Amino acid sequence: MDQVKEITKAEFFQVQKEKEELAEELNGLKLYFSELEATNNHLVSATWRERDMKKKLAETIGELNSTKIILDNQNRRITESINYSKKIQSAINPTEEDIRKHHPNSFMLYMPKDVISGDFPWTHENGDNFYIASVDCTGHGVPGAMMSMIGNLLLKQIVNEEVVHEPSVILKKLHDAVVKTLRQDESNSNSNDGMDIGLCRINKTKNEISFSGAHRPLFLMRNNEIEVISGDKFPIGGMHYRGKNNYSDFVFNYLKGDSIFLFTDGLPDQVGGSENKKLMTKNLKLFLQANAHLAMEPLKNELSAFLTNWKGDNKQVDDILIIGINF
Repeated sequence: MDQVKEITKAEFFQVQKEKEELAEELNGLKLYFSELEATNNHLVSATWRERDMKKKLAETIGELNSTKIILDNQNRRITESINYSKKIQSAINPTEEDIRKHHPNSFMLYMPKDVISGDFPWTHENGDNFYIASVDCTGHGVPGAMMSMIGNLLLKQIVNEEVVHEPSVILKKLHDAVVKTLRQDESNSNSNDGMDIGLCRINKTKNEISFSGAHRPLFLMRNNEIEVISGDKFPIGGMHYRGKNNYSDFVFNYLKGDSIFLFTDGLPDQVGGSENKKLMTKNLKLFLQANAHLAMEPLKNELSAFLTNWKGDNKQVDDILIIGINF
């Protein structure tokens, strides 16, 4: 009969130790496999989430592409409409060549802030009288252009349908017509839209100029010095002054070599220069005096270059219009 081998106490503890180590190793493996299983579950879940996100992303990109197509089409139609509006505005407004037919030594610097403008030049001929104006409507871009169309049509109606000669009377009638057209005199109206305008009547037979201004001045250059003839403080349109808008005529004779300048506020209000401030009317006056020796076309080129240099990297802040006539 086989005898059972007795183990020593030391061997017993050694066996126990190995069992404990194996048990600890087994527990470690169980924990490892448990972590592997959890990680795998997370990976599977993440994979599904990723697939779902990719699907949603693809759907979102598709929606964005569809929206982009719609916006591109809308933008194209708007751009086409604005460009067509520019053609209409250009056809209505007098050109530099139109002014030169009456006064060969003249210029017009016309720089809309946007495609279409709230500023516009206006001319009218009646016998010996030639009327010319620079008009600045409320706003720029599309709203300004709509006001410019109203102003242009009302001016034509006033001079064509009524016997009106004095610039001050034309401005008064224009004010009343704008108020009526925009219903600004009604109690529920909150419209203060309108325009500022400098209007000259030039009579070549008498060598006479009659000027009337609504918030705009006239520059008269004589012997390299500029006299500022201020207009009245009342604008065209709006009920700020409760119908007290009345305008004055400033009548004087021009001499050979004299020049006049009509302009809107876009040029004086342009921000730039070394201190990034407005150009101001006084600096425009100094520039014109410093270049009084130039004919109108070279003066226009110098003025354009001066404005570009002044503006620098700044954006154009408003529509710009200035008209110069040398006699």
